[in-house]
Amino acid sequence: MIDSEFLKNQTVLFVEDEELAREKLAKLLSKLFKTVILAINGEEGLKKFKESYDSDEKIDLIISDINMPIMNGLEMIERIREIDLNVPLIFTTARSETENIIKAIDLNVSSYIIKPIDTTLLIKKISDACEKQYIQSQLDEKQYKLKKYLEAVDNVALIYKMDGDGNISFANKSLLETSKYTIEELKEIGFSGLIHPDIPKEYIEKTWESLKKGDSWTGNTKFLAKDGEAFYLKNTIFSLDSDSKTEYITIGFSTTKENIEKREFQKKVIKALQEFNKKEYFYKKQFQELTDRLNQLESYVPRLQEELEEQKAKTLSRQRQLDHYELQMHNVDEKYYGHMTTKSKEAEEYAKNVALLKQEKATLVEKVKSSQEEILATKKELALLTEMNEQKNKRIEDLKDVIKSLEEKVKELTENNHHSLF
Repeated sequence: MIDSEFLKNQTVLFVEDEELAREKLAKLLSKLFKTVILAINGEEGLKKFKESYDSDEKIDLIISDINMPIMNGLEMIERIREIDLNVPLIFTTARSETENIIKAIDLNVSSYIIKPIDTTLLIKKISDACEKQYIQSQLDEKQYKLKKYLEAVDNVALIYKMDGDGNISFANKSLLETSKYTIEELKEIGFSGLIHPDIPKEYIEKTWESLKKGDSWTGNTKFLAKDGEAFYLKNTIFSLDSDSKTEYITIGFSTTKENIEKREFQKKVIKALQEFNKKEYFYKKQFQELTDRLNQLESYVPRLQEELEEQKAKTLSRQRQLDHYELQMHNVDEKYYGHMTTKSKEAEEYAKNVALLKQEKATLVEKVKSSQEEILATKKELALLTEMNEQKNKRIEDLKDVIKSLEEKVKELTENNHHSLF
């Protein structure tokens, strides 16, 4: 658990679209953090993060809901990751979705907590998420102390830096004063020009082999100053990897009587420097990154296991339903087979009836056809008789006209005869 005083110097961005939940949790966060910045959705959260990022007051932690209007939490952190890859983030959500969890892992989200929020659990998640920053602050403090130690060492120790070929790239003031060389001259002559010619080459080669294996070396060495005077140092040499290359740092203390007390101080400085360079700066940094990643993944394992168990239970329930449905279908098949047998017999009987009806229909068709032919012949005969009747009627009319004409003539003759008599 990190120091609570550390959190009181931190700034948190809290993004939540539900007003009641936002106000409630904001009260708790204000007791833990120096500054609490609130946002009602992902879009506003992104805007406030950018404003803070461009100012002197950086946001140290983000707590955000996932499902929000306008811009959700995942979209927001995707945009934030384009600006800052390392700011820790804790997601809160009302439901667990595997797809969201996987995407959150890809976005380097520190943790994931299900609503309703357990405040005790949230505080623990916050502590875990901020632990890396806390460690970095402790590291910065130790670096500051180490810098002070080095400044003190620089006044009493003779320090130089060289590469694997013995080319010197740095020498502190004490070494320059003792050797009477300038830094440019030391760069030109290198380690081979600074070491006294009395030192056997085999001894030097053996020391280099040990150093290049990664071992440190401690021992007394004789050097040659520019004026030809020899000076003796008790040296500690160790390797330091930086910028994809290996450099070798030598810290030496004069073995003269007046520097005995200073050598005691040198022991403490070398130990602190070695621990810092080999443990805190390199291994602890890598270990912390791996631990953060492992904790992040472990925080999702319980939820994934719960979902797996839920899926297994659902699968078992569905299998039971399937077995039940298969039994029902088997019973239905038997009923259906009996029903179809009855229907088949009924269909055969129906087919026979249809065949008989078709025969009767064919007979009726023939009869209708015969009747139609008789009707047609009758119609023709009727037409003929009608025509004959019309002709007879016309004949009668003609005869009527003739008779009428004859009657008129007879009448006329009668009248003429009558006049003749008188």
